[in-house]
Amino acid sequence: MRTKFLATTGAALTALTLSTAAMADVGWGAGLTWTFGGPKPSAGPALGIKMFSTDKEKKAAGYLGVDYSFSDRGFRPNVGVAYLGENNVYVGADVGYSFAQQGMNFGAGVGYVDTKKD
Repeated sequence: MRTKFLATTGAALTALTLSTAAMADVGWGAGLTWTFGGPKPSAGPALGIKMFSTDKEKKAAGYLGVDYSFSDRGFRPNVGVAYLGENNVYVGADVGYSFAQQGMNFGAGVGYVDTKKD
């Protein structure tokens, strides 16, 4: 069951990544996320990279990311929404899959994103 879930999730993330990458104005970033919740609740910091659906300042964007969670000591693929502000800063919220907890958890984060003025 777990293998089927991971394969389905991986296929969905790959399809979303390829369709998003086909768009001209993809933004890239890195940041710090605070994770919480999950089947074995464990809150803590995570460091990761993100691919945003746009690279325009002062816009909302969807994103795909991968974090390394220090509290779980494992990787956490995630999908979320963010606001890309001025000065190459983003603020976002996401849902991810914690491999260490073997379940879904939540995150809120901030970080750097390579944006362009509209």
